[in-house]
Amino acid sequence: MRRRTTRANNSFLLGSLVMIVLVLVVVVLFLFLSFRIYDKKDHASYAERYEIVFDKSALDSPLTIYINDSLLFSGTPRPELTLSVGRFAKESSLLVVDDATKGVSTIALSDRSETVRIAKKENGGYKKLVE
Repeated sequence: MRRRTTRANNSFLLGSLVMIVLVLVVVVLFLFLSFRIYDKKDHASYAERYEIVFDKSALDSPLTIYINDSLLFSGTPRPELTLSVGRFAKESSLLVVDDATKGVSTIALSDRSETVRIAKKENGGYKKLVE
């Protein structure tokens, strides 16, 4: 009787050990594949740069400047203020927020390096000057 109980316990322990090893193998395999897929994602870096220059008409009121969701500038621009920003996304747009009126102007940026001149429109928004 005692020998039969010992054999049953050994079988149970061996089965548990096999189950634990299989679970660990599945977890390690899942983590390995997850990190491998993550490394294959596009981590693009771009050589293009945007240079943002303010026209004289845009220098009188406080502004907040964003590219996509990244804050570039907040305050009243001075005449010598020029922002130089590297391209960091496939598609980008420049958001100019007039802090006095809370009006938002959106300017699409090209996929090549460019100089963006910003001027104030008559209706209070901001526009990109074409050179």
